Amino acid sequence: MKAHVNKLIMCGLLFTGASFAAEYPVDPQSGLIMAPGWELVNYQCNACHTSMIVTQNRGDKAFWKETLQWMIDTQGLWDLSDTWEPTLSYLSTYYGRAEMDMTLFRRLPLDASQLPPPAKPAAKGSQ
Repeated sequence: MKAHVNKLIMCGLLFTGASFAAEYPVDPQSGLIMAPGWELVNYQCNACHTSMIVTQNRGDKAFWKETLQWMIDTQGLWDLSDTWEPTLSYLSTYYGRAEMDMTLFRRLPLDASQLPPPAKPAAKGSQ
């Protein structure tokens, strides 16, 4: 299990880019870059899920805000109140948009227009 986690951390480092990894150490438990704001993100994110989900994603502030808002609206995440800005700043700075390393992937992700429509929830009593 620990070897698997270490591999995931290494993958996260590859996606993160060497500049931040060289500038700040990576927390061996969470895999998060230990830059200013990491403890806040670590506590908030790990309350519900592994921080590996954070390190596997990339996006600008709008992406992270949409993702966190979805968690608030549908998954029971508490209102971030005055921690919105530091959380978004940390995530978009250290897990911001990055070019995909095509030496690790066979192809680019499918365009949204090529994806199947989202599944509709089953109506009550239809089973």
